[in-house]
Amino acid sequence: MLTDAWEAADPVWRECFLLAWESFRVGSIPVGAVLLGPDGAVVSRGRNRFNESVAPPGEIAGSYIAHAEINALATLPRGEYGDHVLYSTLEPCLLCSSALRFSHVGTVRYAAEDPFWHGIDRLPDVNENIARRWTRREGPLKSPLRTLGAVLPLVSSVERDVRSVIAVHEREMPEVLRLAQRLAGEPAARLRTLTLDQAASEILGSASS
Repeated sequence: MLTDAWEAADPVWRECFLLAWESFRVGSIPVGAVLLGPDGAVVSRGRNRFNESVAPPGEIAGSYIAHAEINALATLPRGEYGDHVLYSTLEPCLLCSSALRFSHVGTVRYAAEDPFWHGIDRLPDVNENIARRWTRREGPLKSPLRTLGAVLPLVSSVERDVRSVIAVHEREMPEVLRLAQRLAGEPAARLRTLTLDQAASEILGSASS
């Protein structure tokens, strides 16, 4: 069950999903990211702020590039972060994968795959300079949090009728798309008034039906 997976999840994953839920509640794309140092301490965090007008200093809001990973990396000082790990609720896109590479972050772990960006892991094969600092990718999770990480941003895409994203998920992840379509609109509006703990059982119930 999602509630059991949530209680058993590593604290960093819970923080990522709470950030994503905050974005969901305010109408941004529900993705959250947290960067951990080699000692396991939080170095930075970020969430998607696509549909917002303000952001903390150094972060981005109200822009197509106001992604969670970008906001987690934007305030990172220049340096070497090969022993750091970025956790994200969704597989990084091309923009965020490039930002990870330029930020010298060693590893990214993601809860859910994003079929829109399938094949991005082959970029190092075409350019040795990309390969030299390419961030190691690990994921998706083998738990119900994988479904949660995939469906929340997909609800946003369904509500905004992003047809390219919908078409890819229709082909690659049809069950997750059906769940997103059931949740979009009035159900999502009600879920946005709840905490993630309160909403989790409803999302799980929709996934089972």
